[in-house]
Amino acid sequence: MAQQLIGAYTGEVVIRAYRGEWVEHETSPGVPAVSALGVTAFPFGLAARVLGGEPYKSLASFVRALPAVAERAKRD
Repeated sequence: MAQQLIGAYTGEVVIRAYRGEWVEHETSPGVPAVSALGVTAFPFGLAARVLGGEPYKSLASFVRALPAVAERAKRD
């Protein structure tokens, strides 16, 4: 239950901060994703990794890093 709440909250933060939207990604049907700044992200997967104790994972850093990820994706 915590994973769903944290994933939904993180997705909403991304949507509101970067004018994104919830989408369904073609490679993962049925898995909610967030699209913002031209990048598709999976906040529920990230929440699972953070709650699972994966080192160096942070919900806050995910949201803060999104503009840099989008800029790099544009260059590549």
